[in-house]
Amino acid sequence: MVIYFTGTGNSKFAAENIAKITGDTVYDSALSLKEGTAMSFTEEDTLVFVCPIYVSALPEPFEELIRKSSFKKGAKAYFFMTYAGGIGAADRFCKKICEDMDLQYMGTSGVAMPQNYLLYFPMGSDWDNRKTVGHAMDAIKKAAEAIRLSAPFEETKSKMSHYVIAKVSLPIFDKFFITAKDFYATDECIGCSKCARVCPLGNISMKDKVPVWGDRCTHCMGCINLCPKEAIEFGNRSQGKPRYHGPSV
Repeated sequence: MVIYFTGTGNSKFAAENIAKITGDTVYDSALSLKEGTAMSFTEEDTLVFVCPIYVSALPEPFEELIRKSSFKKGAKAYFFMTYAGGIGAADRFCKKICEDMDLQYMGTSGVAMPQNYLLYFPMGSDWDNRKTVGHAMDAIKKAAEAIRLSAPFEETKSKMSHYVIAKVSLPIFDKFFITAKDFYATDECIGCSKCARVCPLGNISMKDKVPVWGDRCTHCMGCINLCPKEAIEFGNRSQGKPRYHGPSV
């Protein structure tokens, strides 16, 4: 079973391509997150969790969902991360999940994908993004082959100092940076509701054909990047910046 969390589609792309090689079923965690229900995969011998890196760790809603869900005792657990800057201390967070949930930790791997966090980082051109996605396929295929053979991932253990810094930074980042209150739709909005559909937390509703944001945002950047009219802004941080429209080769 390949379970993914995605905003703009990078992790979905990785998950679907892994599943093509392993022959596994793919599950979008948004189906559970939007309903507020736990997952239950108690018959699966192998679990593959695919998600982006947020400050060296898993997205908090995804980790919380994993921790409250039911899995087969001793099931093999692989973690495949998509990132723009690096994998950080994700291996330590993932291993701790397995220790707490009685899963067999099979390693953490990942691949560089296009940047989508336009609020605080420079964005790549469409051409650069296509190249990045194309280059990612080798790492995705290598990970999928390891999973297919039930072999552990080859991984480099992160430094404990990176883990400690991430543990301290995450609550600060969540408190002071992760908010939806500055999102708004401009007059270019056509009321198509795509933003509401792509939000993995179901945090966007439509009122009079205009999106309204709730308080469950995790800054996945799906709404602002995937809007077909580029009609969503975040205060003055996003104005004039290019959008990432999702992975394509």
